[in-house]
Amino acid sequence: MALLPYTRSTETGLLASVPEEKRTECWWLVMPNGAPIAGNHGGGVALLGEMNSTRPLACLLSALRLSGFLDWLDELFSRWRSWLSWYTPKGPAPHRYP
Repeated sequence: MALLPYTRSTETGLLASVPEEKRTECWWLVMPNGAPIAGNHGGGVALLGEMNSTRPLACLLSALRLSGFLDWLDELFSRWRSWLSWYTPKGPAPHRYP
């Protein structure tokens, strides 16, 4: 798993199947099989399901059909991004992509 910046080289390979006008609307999760999932359409639960420590939470959210609620929370927190950035470390995100 890796956090990648949105660049032309990244979008060409990983987001090639996503229409160009939709690529910057939200964050994207690209699954190991290459399928992209929009962050505002189930990406949050899918991301939680990909990490071992949060997989049970993803199963619970899926069973309770709370993916939309998690998408709503993501949208809410993205509006407060500048205020919340005070609490996050400065510098580039880790990069571990094969």
